[in-house]
Amino acid sequence: MKTGWVAMVVVLLFTAVPVQAQEQEVRTYTESYIEEQIQEGSFHGASVSIVQDGEVVLSEGYGFANVQNQTEAEGDTLFRAGSVGKSMTAAAVLQLVEDGALSLEAPITDMLSITLANEPEETVTIPDLLTHTAGFDETVIEFYTDSLENVSYTRFLEERTPRLKREPGTEVEYSNVGLTIAGQLVEDASGVPFPEYVNENIFEPLGMENSSFEQHEDPSWVSASYVGGEVFPYSYFHMVPAGSITTSADDMARYMTAHLERDPALASENSYTLMHEPQFHMHEDVAGMNFGHYESQFGGVDAVRHDGAIDAFLSSMILVPELDLGIFISTNGVNGLDSQRVIPDFLDGLAEILAPGVEQLETADNPTDQSELDSYTGSYTMNRTNEYGPLSVMQVFNPTISVEAESDGSLLVEDLRFSGGWTAMEETMTPLVFQEEEGYEKLALLEGERFVSSVHPMMVFEKVPAVGERTISYVVLGFIGAVSVFFLLVIPVRGLYRIIRRRKVPNKSHRILAFFTVFTLLLSAGVLTAAVQLLVYGSVTAGTFMLAVPLVPLLLALIYALFWRRADFGKSTFGFILIQTAVVLFAAFALYWQMTPFHV
Repeated sequence: MKTGWVAMVVVLLFTAVPVQAQEQEVRTYTESYIEEQIQEGSFHGASVSIVQDGEVVLSEGYGFANVQNQTEAEGDTLFRAGSVGKSMTAAAVLQLVEDGALSLEAPITDMLSITLANEPEETVTIPDLLTHTAGFDETVIEFYTDSLENVSYTRFLEERTPRLKREPGTEVEYSNVGLTIAGQLVEDASGVPFPEYVNENIFEPLGMENSSFEQHEDPSWVSASYVGGEVFPYSYFHMVPAGSITTSADDMARYMTAHLERDPALASENSYTLMHEPQFHMHEDVAGMNFGHYESQFGGVDAVRHDGAIDAFLSSMILVPELDLGIFISTNGVNGLDSQRVIPDFLDGLAEILAPGVEQLETADNPTDQSELDSYTGSYTMNRTNEYGPLSVMQVFNPTISVEAESDGSLLVEDLRFSGGWTAMEETMTPLVFQEEEGYEKLALLEGERFVSSVHPMMVFEKVPAVGERTISYVVLGFIGAVSVFFLLVIPVRGLYRIIRRRKVPNKSHRILAFFTVFTLLLSAGVLTAAVQLLVYGSVTAGTFMLAVPLVPLLLALIYALFWRRADFGKSTFGFILIQTAVVLFAAFALYWQMTPFHV
């Protein structure tokens, strides 16, 4: 009998040694990686938790939560995790579905107690909201407000819900509005404010003592964030259910454990299935959308995740059920494009420790011919754009990803994370589905010169036409800028030259009007940029008023034309035509992109 006990103890000891060694390797790697990034200035502090097999492997804070106050980050330090909170919003919705208070099949308009600003004519359901396939246009008007007292997701939905731009359930496009509506459904069905419901039904049962969807600018309560070395101002976010979560490494360890252990205190078995398995695919071989999460991979092992970004905080939660593993990381700063690589690179390093030896998929024996792939060569931009309203102009400045077809049937793709560099991708056994040569990310080419990737399964990328809105807009803006700057310099220099040479300045009124026309033209461009900022940050009245500013150069151009015809007709014709053309193009640009007070 004693021999049996001794044998069992020996087995347990030898089993525990590799596990303990792996945990130590995880701790060592995490500490060294985070400290290296802090030294390089990527951020000042980080919050990290890792759970596996029902145990907390690591839950720590690193660096400073607040540099000015010299407050060190700890495991219970609160960070703004942004859209990671969409996971909790989905869980809250599904709790009420389980209770029969909400329905997955009923139109959302039948369950809402409020009237949306643009009531969808088509049927939109909860699955559409939770998989980002409802089809709502993007909007960032009144995205932020100036104080906690002014935060109201209900008022935002009643005044700012955008119209649908496609049929629900047909295409994925990431939507904060959709998850905000989901949160409003929680409030309407439960009879309590959304943050209160989540606190009582998710945070408290799971022991997440410090997490909240409330927003509080308090250095003693939540980490500050930084862009480089500068503090990023705290902003209050109207769409609370979509991304105002504030949480800690300790609390997220509890939340991830609940998911991995399928804790009934959080959700039912059916609800976990909806949150952990894909409910919508743009392509079956590329990551799909779950309720509140999207498919991903961890060292080649299937995973689900959700990332978050708000106020210079970058965060990610990834669950790997096959390994009974959960990882959460949040950093309190950004420093250029390289910041987009920090969290993915950290997760890749962890995967080498925790998920080694996963084989790559086989590549195609007969790759698609380059002639067929050539039509996909070009620049692509995301479908998450404003199509209506004054902020539709942001389409012009959306980042692009370039794709090049190679002679061997592979693709060369600009870094999908918008952080620079290129990635070689080989075709898999499935036609037009490609995978990184040295990695696991996939990309599927779709009909209509589009693609979807496992890096961004929550949106589709569409090819930018060689001659289209973006290109024409660049040409128009370039022409306007060149004409304005040229005449702002030439007119006063020529006038000064004539004065110095004691020569008569002919038709001074004409030249003064020409100068002020191009001056107000250039000024109006700056005012429109400021107007966009005001609209985003909630100063709608001031922003709307400033959208009328382009009328000033139009008025001056008309007066200038009258003076020119009376006093200088036939002279300075070339300059006159250039200035008037620039003004007309500017007005056309503003009108085309709906940058007028009537489109707010």
